[in-house]
Amino acid sequence: MIRIFSFLLLMSFISCKKKEIEKNKFYEDLALQRSEILLENIGKKYYEKNCVNCHAGKDVKDNFLENSVRNQKRSERFFIDFITKQDSLLKNGNKEALALKDWSNQNAYSHNFVFNDREVKAILYYLKK
Repeated sequence: MIRIFSFLLLMSFISCKKKEIEKNKFYEDLALQRSEILLENIGKKYYEKNCVNCHAGKDVKDNFLENSVRNQKRSERFFIDFITKQDSLLKNGNKEALALKDWSNQNAYSHNFVFNDREVKAILYYLKK
């Protein structure tokens, strides 16, 4: 009788633990979802305020920036540096930066936004979605 009672008590404990783990997973997923929505909204706000005039809307057919980010043609680090320190990359002969400048017919506009890495990452996240 004691063995049966011990077994039932153990099964009850395991069942409660499993429910607790499932509950925690649900809340972790919900928190992740909310942080992704927040990150996307922050990226959208920065993009619309600083980028849309030259790069057009996110869903425009020939938006080179959005296509490059979405297709991961360049690294995240490159995009961060290109957006915040383009002149420095060009001065130091960065091949990717020079190729982009050449591709854009040496357009005179230079990206030197005063964003921190997290802000640029939010823009990139928005463009990937």
